[in-house]
Amino acid sequence: MNNSSGQQSPTTRSDMPAQTGSTSAARLIVRRDGVIERRMVLGEVAITVGRALSNDLVLGYEGISRRHAEFHPCPEGVMVMDVGSANGTFVNGRRLAPNVPHLLTDGMFCMIGPYTITYHAPGSLSHIGALPTVPLPEGS
Repeated sequence: MNNSSGQQSPTTRSDMPAQTGSTSAARLIVRRDGVIERRMVLGEVAITVGRALSNDLVLGYEGISRRHAEFHPCPEGVMVMDVGSANGTFVNGRRLAPNVPHLLTDGMFCMIGPYTITYHAPGSLSHIGALPTVPLPEGS
């Protein structure tokens, strides 16, 4: 789906966990221009992020690498890792070194191109449900 700037909105594969459910699960909130475009419940497997349709989270923007970053669950929470992208992945404004995992704590945000991806630890999302979400068509 294209947004008003002609860029694709982020999409996820249909086999990803549902976007609704208990706030006891960790989540990623994807925003562009301040609007929530996607909410993802994190499971026990890594999530790949990039422009290619083969990623779990597809961010359709020219400045995003085909395979850009990964989010990995771990006992301490969630690690994010830039996988050698051209334009970098930023956590709270600081560019990550390529292929070096960085532990996220509740409320930390990642910038990938024009997208802000905020990590919410389990149990911290009671206020998120009331925020607007841009709907995405099935199969995007």
